Amino acid sequence: MTKRPCLVIGASGNIGEEIALHLAAQGRTLALVHSAKSSCSERIPPNGENIRWYGVDVCDSNGVTQLIKTIEHDFGTPPDLVYCAGIVKDGAIPLISDETWQSVIQTNLTGAFHCVRAVARSLMVVGNGRIVFIGSVSATKGNPGQLSYAAAKGGMESMCRVIAVELGRFGITCNVVSPGAIESRMVRDTPMPAIERLLKNTPLRQFGQPTDVAGLVTFLLGEDGRHITGQVIQVDGGMTAL
Repeated sequence: MTKRPCLVIGASGNIGEEIALHLAAQGRTLALVHSAKSSCSERIPPNGENIRWYGVDVCDSNGVTQLIKTIEHDFGTPPDLVYCAGIVKDGAIPLISDETWQSVIQTNLTGAFHCVRAVARSLMVVGNGRIVFIGSVSATKGNPGQLSYAAAKGGMESMCRVIAVELGRFGITCNVVSPGAIESRMVRDTPMPAIERLLKNTPLRQFGQPTDVAGLVTFLLGEDGRHITGQVIQVDGGMTAL
């Protein structure tokens, strides 16, 4: 499995970047994707045949299909998939615009569908593969203001179970890693009262680190994770235990 390239969608974000670093340390060849509005991470420079950066709008179905074809051509084999692209646009229910709803659902859920559909056929042909989605505790916890985000991440969990059942006979696994409060640029920009509420609702009373998520993703992509599929695994400091 370590010879297969791994496609990380959203590799320029905090969690995606850490996942890529973990995988690079294991010697995995990487196809790393940043959004049309971001750039590649300076911590992970391109490295010839081993690490390549690509740009794509995950909401563009044709663009994603072409991206997968390009990666298969560049690396000579279909990649495992880690989908951690996502946006959050919180707001009270009466104030959520159609545009906000569509953009959150499109990026967090429809984009994941585009990527899975584009890579599924090739993985079925080779007879094995790994798919990991980065979800959120918002799919489980009723967080005020996160209707669109929770709907997208809840849909991702349901989609994961269908993928696991439908593609399991081809040796393909699919799981969701669901973070809670993780130290990130978004958290650092959060007002202190909100941070205090997050910590109060986390039994371990501390934020997780991107490496906590990356370690589990790396495990699921490796040989030791070969018999785990259709699961949602929380990395939340006990938040969903409350």
